[in-house]
Amino acid sequence: MNMIEAKNISLRFDKPVLKNIGFRVKKGHIVGLVGKSGAGKSSLLNILSGHLAPNEGEIYLKGNRLQDPSSLLVPGYQQIKIVSQNYQLDPYHTIEENIREAVISLPENEKKRRVKALLSLLKLKDISHIKAIHASGGEQQRLSIARAIALQPDVLLLDEPFSNLDAELRAQFFEYILKLRSEENLTIIIVSHDGEDVLGLSDYIYFLNNGKLSSKKTPFNAYYNLRHLSQSKLFGVVNQISIEKKKIRFRPDEYKVSGPVDVCFEYFIFFGNYYLNYFKSKNKEQIILSSDTPLENVQNISVKKKHPIKK
Repeated sequence: MNMIEAKNISLRFDKPVLKNIGFRVKKGHIVGLVGKSGAGKSSLLNILSGHLAPNEGEIYLKGNRLQDPSSLLVPGYQQIKIVSQNYQLDPYHTIEENIREAVISLPENEKKRRVKALLSLLKLKDISHIKAIHASGGEQQRLSIARAIALQPDVLLLDEPFSNLDAELRAQFFEYILKLRSEENLTIIIVSHDGEDVLGLSDYIYFLNNGKLSSKKTPFNAYYNLRHLSQSKLFGVVNQISIEKKKIRFRPDEYKVSGPVDVCFEYFIFFGNYYLNYFKSKNKEQIILSSDTPLENVQNISVKKKHPIKK
């Protein structure tokens, strides 16, 4: 079943921001929406959540067309919640009080049960007594999510959720998102300018570029289909070199040691569980290869899968 669907969404300010956007997300799926800063990602999320009216197009939830945001008495759709980068918390109330405010409409017994469940789900129980203003950035983010899902919406929209998290918090946040899907039965759309953030989480990925949306891609295809260089670079390093007068692209893992391509080692960078090794080709093109150990003695490689560049 399609949980949420956008049909022919267009938005203009001084110039076009979104151009005839259409996509659908099935119930329980996690979808990544990737694009550079200024691509219109946040505007699209605000339209999906009912906080911004498009110039054209409609939003459907479970097959039912939703009201145009301009006709809502209170901005936002009740069953589609957005967590933006400013978190929108009550800074001088405690963590628990912030969540209680979000479930104030529930009967008292149900309210207590829901607050307890959310504190446990998002690992906020041990800090439930502190004021939100004294919580860390990661804790404030989790509190913002708890408030957003307090009344059990159908869809959760996350706007750049990884932008202020270090590596450890990012890994923890992956776990929270997967729990939200399984335990809260949520459909989730994640917006990010960094494709690597959504690769491991998403069932499908879309690119947003110049106001237009790409076709739906699996994470594997989004990473290894290198036809569009700007899109490919959102997911990490792309090598682009000439072999036998043909230009090709390949990822840092798509190579074998020894082969017809002459390379000159320059340096490596250690990233904990892997190395990135920097080379120059005979044409002075930069080549970056990933490995378990440094490749300073490598002088020749072959490319396992060549992605040709179409003119």
